Amino acid sequence: MGLFKSSTAVGLELDTGVIRVVQLKGTPQNAVLAAVEQIEIPEEAVVEGVVADGSAVAGALEKLWVKAGIRKRDVVLGISNQGVLMRMAALPSIPEEKLAQAMRFQAEEYFPIPISEMVLDFSVVGRWDGENGPEMEVLLVAARRDILDKSINALKLGGLNPEIIDASPLALMRVLPEEKLTGTVVLVDIANGLSTLLLVDNGVPRFSRVLSRSVQSYAEKNNVRLAEFFTLPGAAAAAEGKEDIGSGGIPAEWGIALAGEIRVSISYYLTQTKSGSVDYIYLSGSGTRVKGLPGLLQRELDVPVEVIQPSAKLKKITGVPGTDIEKEGPDFAVSVGLALRGLGEP
Repeated sequence: MGLFKSSTAVGLELDTGVIRVVQLKGTPQNAVLAAVEQIEIPEEAVVEGVVADGSAVAGALEKLWVKAGIRKRDVVLGISNQGVLMRMAALPSIPEEKLAQAMRFQAEEYFPIPISEMVLDFSVVGRWDGENGPEMEVLLVAARRDILDKSINALKLGGLNPEIIDASPLALMRVLPEEKLTGTVVLVDIANGLSTLLLVDNGVPRFSRVLSRSVQSYAEKNNVRLAEFFTLPGAAAAAEGKEDIGSGGIPAEWGIALAGEIRVSISYYLTQTKSGSVDYIYLSGSGTRVKGLPGLLQRELDVPVEVIQPSAKLKKITGVPGTDIEKEGPDFAVSVGLALRGLGEP
């Protein structure tokens, strides 16, 4: 009877002020949305991607599971904070069975963290014949163990098991159709508590950076609640090329500063690699709901900008109770990508 059981996976994102969850059924090529939901948490419970109040997070998770009607307790947890680092390593090619040991020996050459204080993951992204024999390129991802443990402990306290832990920026790659990952593209996730940038070159993640501009940090600076921030008209006026009169530069000032950070990050990568230019920028996260922001970024950066709609990757999006993923899809892009990892997509 087990042969007829559907595969299911749950993607979980812990953000400032909110926890988001998505459950998918099926396969990566035929994923069906089974549940999508979110629950508010105190803003101080998760700060810049780090769990600061495990009890509050655990209690919210228990309520969220009831609210979403999810029975599965194994989850794919997304992590994104200053303690998550990504590096590319070019090495002489070695057999797969020896790769894990070799990476542990090599890790401290690429990360400013002792191996005893990090959780390390890796993936071979390319192999070729070099001048001195076969070579390979490996994507290395490290997370500070002490920071990661805070999230894991909160999940366990809430009755959940993080069977897979994934870097949230990488999860976004699974939500985009393969043809949109050709050329050089940049994925920018603007969540409540943290913004991240991931540069992808022909389907291979090459460069990742945490951006200092987040929705929550700017809202705090200007004594604006998160919910109010999304309705402010500043970005819409700036996107239309109009004077930002009466809004105090909120959030147009924030959008322009964010564009500046994105520009600096892209320029750094292109200069280091002597590459050409960026073909496309894809946005996700709650920050995409700031009116006019995509247009503002496109105007400032002179690169086509598109908001990620994860519903396009799913085969069925109707009949699911809870949050409307058609309207708030960009908020759930990371969670969908995490769930796709749970279904077996690399």
